[in-house]
Amino acid sequence: MAGKVVDALSVSFSEYDFIEGDDEQPRTVVSASNLRIPRIDPSVLKLRHRIGRGPFGDVWLATYHRSTNEYDHQYHEVAIKMLHPVKQDDMRTLLDKFDDLYSKCQGVNNICSFQGISIIGGKICIVMKFYEGSIGDKMTRLKGGKLPLPNILRYGINLAQGILELHLQGILVLNLKPFNFLLNETDQAVLGDIGIPYLLLGIQLPSSDMTHRLGTPNYMAPEQWQPEIRGPISFETDSWGFACSIVEMLTGIVPWHGKSADEIYDLVVRKQEKPLIPSGLPPAVEKVLLGCFEYDFRSRPLMKDILHVFKR
Repeated sequence: MAGKVVDALSVSFSEYDFIEGDDEQPRTVVSASNLRIPRIDPSVLKLRHRIGRGPFGDVWLATYHRSTNEYDHQYHEVAIKMLHPVKQDDMRTLLDKFDDLYSKCQGVNNICSFQGISIIGGKICIVMKFYEGSIGDKMTRLKGGKLPLPNILRYGINLAQGILELHLQGILVLNLKPFNFLLNETDQAVLGDIGIPYLLLGIQLPSSDMTHRLGTPNYMAPEQWQPEIRGPISFETDSWGFACSIVEMLTGIVPWHGKSADEIYDLVVRKQEKPLIPSGLPPAVEKVLLGCFEYDFRSRPLMKDILHVFKR
């Protein structure tokens, strides 16, 4: 399907708001409620090809066609995160959660830019600015997959600032990993997944496995496995995922590489093992990373503490 343009097939969206036009002068196409996040008519979106897969959905490169007036048509590339289907009864609940997330993200730095939300083929689709690549992509192009320490510290500061600002708004990310760390035009890292696992808490998902874990297994803290039993989920949960990502940048190796989800569960939850931290790091950085892997989340550093160390 790569390179092929397909029409975005939508279900009935009469109960939702959709807008088109430029950002300054949006025009309501369908109006039934007064929601915060812009609703985009699926007819103005053309899916091109899939550029990523994840536990919560697929990412597509798409063309967004916006008409600013009768004679002025604008086309630009966007990334669309197409979530796995949820029950119709949960659709409104999830949309309301996205509205709350969108309102809280206004003014937050170092996160991806939301453009709106749409319903394509019965699936909720998050329309975002398209970034040329991620830290994960950059690592795949380097010998050994490792990044230089100065770059890791710089990216770490970008990411920790974004995560901290989200935490101040009560938002947990829970899906921190290098392929979700996007790079902008000035080579600054931005968060590409903003709390989607957290939004899906309480939503019945098609896979029973996903109901029992919140995130990508290689980067998950113990309490993200069967969160209804091992919770609560906390701000310090993101400290574990952040540290896993930093270790991967340092070593070029995904934590628990080659292990199945069940094997990772056995290592992290039952045996309480931790990802290995490479030697030779500045002592303060090594200490804060070790702290991020404490089994009890209450013993882990908060993101403000991590940010302080990386800045220093």
